[in-house]
Parts: sequence; structure tokens; C-alpha cells
Amino acid sequence: MQIEIKIPEHAIITADSEKVTIEHRGLRSFANHGGTGSSTIPYSAIASIDYKKPGITRGHIIIVPISGSEHGGGLGGLDPLYAGSAWGKKNAIIFGKKHQEEMNKLVELINKKIALTNSNTTVSSADELAKFKKLLDNNAITQEEYETKKKQLLNL
Repeated sequence: MQIEIKIPEHAIITADSEKVTIEHRGLRSFANHGGTGSSTIPYSAIASIDYKKPGITRGHIIIVPISGSEHGGGLGGLDPLYAGSAWGKKNAIIFGKKHQEEMNKLVELINKKIALTNSNTTVSSADELAKFKKLLDNNAITQEEYETKKKQLLNL
């Protein structure tokens, strides 16, 4: 499944099975974010999503990578009123009410992909130790191999 949202003369955000791509375009993006161009972030590198629905003010979606949010260098983050807001962030999209439904679907997809990615890659030391204990009990490894792996997993 792929979702692509185009905000004319401003930005395109695309989410596919592996990553999110944010492409800034036009003069408005240059002024707010410090440039045009694209950022690609794999789901495994996304720490969180900051999502604000539009109301009296415009809404935003900020993809926060594990490395942290980045200021794009534009004027958007320099004004104290907007400092820390989405206006100057490189991985942010500002949008109005007409894109809200699309953005809701996008956020849902990204959150599902992040959860799936994290659940597939997280294996605890206890789980690994249990696997090696089973191998030991089935005589697939020696007691010495088990003890070595146990020390390694428990950082002893």
C-alpha cells in the first residue's frame, strides 16, 4: 500500500511499504524549511510522529527520526512565536483542513508500519537465553557453549 499526498507548490509526502519520503517544493518551502529537496526515512528509523489536526490554525505532521528532529535552516523556526514549531523543521508538512482525511490515513499507516517494524526486530535477552536453554536441553549445544552465550547475553 502506498499513500501520496500532494500539497500544491509546497510539499509531497509519500509512505510506502518501507519508508516515508518528504519532498519540499517551491518558494514557500524554501522560506520555511531552508531549501527544497527530499528526505527519506525508513520506518525502523522513526522515533515518533507529531501530528496536529488543523483547527483555527493549520495542522502539521512531523516525522521525528531516532536521531532527533532537525531544523531545516529556513526562516520558519527563527521567529520566537514559531520556534520549536513545525514551520522550520526539515521533516515537517504543514497542511489545511482539505488534507486532513488523507493525513489521518497517512498517520495510521505510518504508526502501523512502525509498530510492525519494532515488533519484528525486538528480541529480549531473556528470549534469546530461553532459545539457547532449549538447544542445551536438546543436546544441540554443550553446557560450555550455553554458559558462554549466557554470559554474553547478560553482559557478565
